[in-house]
Amino acid sequence: MRLYTYFLPDVKLENHKYYFVVDTLRASTTMATLISVGAESVSITDDPDTAIQIKNMDNNVVLVGERGGLKITGFDFSNSPTEILRNANQVKDKKVILCTTNGSKAFLKANDMGITISLSLINLKSAIQYVLSKKIDDIGIVCSGTDGYVSLEDVFTAGRFLSILSKQDICYFNDEAYIALNMANIPHTRIFQYSLHAQKLKKLGLEKDLKMSFNEGLLNVVPISKAKTNEFKPKIEI
Repeated sequence: MRLYTYFLPDVKLENHKYYFVVDTLRASTTMATLISVGAESVSITDDPDTAIQIKNMDNNVVLVGERGGLKITGFDFSNSPTEILRNANQVKDKKVILCTTNGSKAFLKANDMGITISLSLINLKSAIQYVLSKKIDDIGIVCSGTDGYVSLEDVFTAGRFLSILSKQDICYFNDEAYIALNMANIPHTRIFQYSLHAQKLKKLGLEKDLKMSFNEGLLNVVPISKAKTNEFKPKIEI
């Protein structure tokens, strides 16, 4: 099994059969939540104006996103998994457009290259089960980072993913994967405490989002998109 990790999306990515995009705080966590409450699909954009234009042409579209951690003006909801849970009835059966500061770039780049799955701590177990059931043997894990800097929580999530998969088969890692793997057994509370982005969200009063984002294995969903389609749905057939 080939398991490579990339700490930021703007580095050169190798070709892989599957890409797993990580934005623990909070895009990949929010995407898992959106799928879990019955969103028809989730598409990504990094341009709020484009998202608003699409919504103006389709009343079945819901806009979810943030800039600087806060809801974008004109959007329905922020990039908040707990807010999505509270408003699940307004998301069910809707086409969601997700626009975030960091995660959007990673999702768009990965999906342009191949099949893409959204990975977070809250859907970690179901993502691993999917890999094993499909016998996926070539994965690139793309961490979103924060404003161009490596994010502790993204590398930790990648490490947790690697630590379980690496026990299943002979694995080939790149250097970043070895680094992430060595973080896998750090207590969640330590990551929560020392992550700079976590501290920023805490100051914004988003501690409920933080607690949910670190609740490993909370949801049984695997948001997945075929290459170049930018349309994430639950466990589609590839």
